[in-house]
Amino acid sequence: MKIKVEPNHVEFENDPNKTLLQLCHENGVHINSLCKGQPKCAECRIKIVQGDHNVIPPNSVELAILGNNYYLDGRRLACQVRAYGELTIDISEQAERGLNAHKKVRGFRAKDKTHQSHAVLDTLMLHEKPAEDKKPSGPRDQNRNQGRRR
Repeated sequence: MKIKVEPNHVEFENDPNKTLLQLCHENGVHINSLCKGQPKCAECRIKIVQGDHNVIPPNSVELAILGNNYYLDGRRLACQVRAYGELTIDISEQAERGLNAHKKVRGFRAKDKTHQSHAVLDTLMLHEKPAEDKKPSGPRDQNRNQGRRR
């Protein structure tokens, strides 16, 4: 039982105890995966070209991640597919995404070492004088204070 990978034209032996993601990494075929095989990121999408009858249909977790894409174009998550026979997969989408973009894990912010903050850490304390100590400082304050006395 062999697994064929297109467009790389790579073939390797199948092991039904391992996922396609594990088998591809062991045989030098790069498939993007941010979650390292946990069904969370949907980066390891592949298309099964031949032999889809040799894999189990997607479970509810995989369908929740893929959404309607599974029904539209038949893509699957390599971290969830185990092959039980001959299989041909297409990873051309992986190759395109690998060259064009480097996606980061959601919520991850890389530290830019060239940027330094110039913020000053200090405590600002305002002291207000009691009302009887305040003296009018100008004609505007005098008018305001006279208006209150009336």
